[in-house]
Amino acid sequence: MSHIVDSVSLGAIVQVRDRLLDQQARGRRVLRLESGDPSFDIPIHVREAMEQALRDGQTHYTASTGIPLLRKAIFQKVTTENRLSVPSDDHVVVTNGAMHGLYILFRAMLEPGDEVILPDPMWTEIAENIRLGGGKPVPVVLREERGYQYDPDEIEAAITPRTKAIFVNTPQNPIGAVASRETLSVIAQIAERHNLFLVSDEAYEHVLYDGAVHVSLGSLPGAQSRTISVYSMSKTYAMSGLRLGYLVIHDPLLLERIKKLVRCTINGVNSVTQYGAAAALTGPQEATKSMAREYQKRRDILFDALKETPYLKAFKPGGAFYLWARILPAWPGYDGKNDDWSMTNYLIDTAGIGSSPGSAFGPAGQGHIRFAFSCSTEQVAEAARILPDVLSRAGR
Repeated sequence: MSHIVDSVSLGAIVQVRDRLLDQQARGRRVLRLESGDPSFDIPIHVREAMEQALRDGQTHYTASTGIPLLRKAIFQKVTTENRLSVPSDDHVVVTNGAMHGLYILFRAMLEPGDEVILPDPMWTEIAENIRLGGGKPVPVVLREERGYQYDPDEIEAAITPRTKAIFVNTPQNPIGAVASRETLSVIAQIAERHNLFLVSDEAYEHVLYDGAVHVSLGSLPGAQSRTISVYSMSKTYAMSGLRLGYLVIHDPLLLERIKKLVRCTINGVNSVTQYGAAAALTGPQEATKSMAREYQKRRDILFDALKETPYLKAFKPGGAFYLWARILPAWPGYDGKNDDWSMTNYLIDTAGIGSSPGSAFGPAGQGHIRFAFSCSTEQVAEAARILPDVLSRAGR
């Protein structure tokens, strides 16, 4: 008996992570460049707010869409910083991480067979959540020669009578490309012309390099009323294990459905975490800026190393904390194969270095590899030191 969940993979990154953890448990030193979990501690004022919430007994049921203190803080942030035109904080819904937000969003939005256009390569769980919502992912390839920017012409060519939404992620996982205002403006015009929803995943909005500027899609003309903006506390404030994200929704029917799904899935996010998130948004932001500076340092260390490494051509990201590299034809392969999994397996077996095979992120990712530099600077520097030699010895 088949079930829709049977079509969902267990995830390539999870497989790599489990192998690395198993080797670590056996006493081997491993370098965790496979997954995007920030190495930093949460800011001190966030921790103190959570401790105070515990002391104050804030451990009971909350309003299912979020405590008023947090929703007001989010409303203030998205209207001033992201420049979203939001009627009130009632249009803010707090979720159990951005992934939960995406799950309930697509479940609320899609009818069976509806199509959602998304980039390829793309974070795997986007396509999975579209399928779980009954929809069909329609990939549009991100091309190296365009700096991995969405091509609006190809987006428009992919639209059919079943298209319901266009998904945008900037800064982008797995590549780290930052969408330009010009590209986003054309995408907004396409959505307006075809009466489509826009889903804007902005989880990495504060992880930017070299003066790059983040533009919130929902702030642009033609996009405001049709955009569902998705945010996460995980990357900006290193709160990944505390599981808190939020949605900003204009459409009243979609908002009503999402509120129902929150009630029926989690009935509210962890109360103590919500007090911490409110403190994060309203308190000092220096920790966030400091993290971004350290990420840029790590990016530069790893990118410079890959320039000296055979078999790889890396793309220099403008945001997020991933380094995307094309595997060159000269790669001799490993264990009888020469695909992207063979390089991932080779790096684990020979050096204990984690990475993610590009094919995990969609068909266009085949023949690529992704390194995450969200682990400690020490681990990134060690990986950068040994990668050129490790890959030079491949095939010998």
